Amino acid sequence: MKVRSITKNKGKPVIGLTPTDSLDMAVSLMMEHHVGSLVVTENEKLVGILSERDLLRILHEKHAMWTPLIASDAMTPNPIVCHPDNTLEEVMSMMVDNNIRHLPVLFEEKLEGMLSITDIVEELLKKAKFENKLLKNYIQNWPDAEEGGQPE
Repeated sequence: MKVRSITKNKGKPVIGLTPTDSLDMAVSLMMEHHVGSLVVTENEKLVGILSERDLLRILHEKHAMWTPLIASDAMTPNPIVCHPDNTLEEVMSMMVDNNIRHLPVLFEEKLEGMLSITDIVEELLKKAKFENKLLKNYIQNWPDAEEGGQPE
């Protein structure tokens, strides 16, 4: 599968802003469209990307106005969680269906870890590389008819 087939089927326009748009506008766009990053364009040319991490970095650097706020002011209460025995397919569906990128892992009501979309992609990539290697090895060792692989 090529990237083109994914972007072609997404159906949504790319959400973005210009370099002079406010960060308030950026946050509003991210919230309105449920996205974690925005493209920054000028004269229809890509000049940058503004992600949630970029916003957190600038928030950290210019934090004076945020100091009185506490975690409960911003957190998502009762987050969606997964179980250590969930399959990758199950957690991928949970993340996609709920538009989230992080899942706390709970076992018997105790926090065991945190699963990110990056963790899943890395695991799937390792699996694909391993399967690819097995298939290549299998094909290279395919018996020829001349070597007794097929009866004559």
